[in-house]
Amino acid sequence: MATGAVSSIRIELSLQSSSDSAAARFGAIAEALRNPPPDLFGPGTSQAPGESVYDADDERSYVTARPDGQGNLVYSDAYRMGRAIVIVYTLGNDAEAARTVRELVARRIDARAPR
Repeated sequence: MATGAVSSIRIELSLQSSSDSAAARFGAIAEALRNPPPDLFGPGTSQAPGESVYDADDERSYVTARPDGQGNLVYSDAYRMGRAIVIVYTLGNDAEAARTVRELVARRIDARAPR
């Protein structure tokens, strides 16, 4: 397993047929992320509202309510960027380092997202 201030990132990207379609679907997807299924982060894991680090067409952020055994939190960022719905999971034990990585990843995806 990776170690360090940010130990892993997972990105899920869904391209919709239009920006309107992405906007219509975004709310439901972002809301579902608030209560993740047990197999996503482990049983008993809950998320609290988090601070968004990037201004996209739409965005919503969450963070796990408690760190895991290694002190890591999962920062979950959902974005709508044009036709793309993007979810970025960042695992880390340093909030500032995680913020820097989260913002960098979002900025780079947004620059290439189809409109």
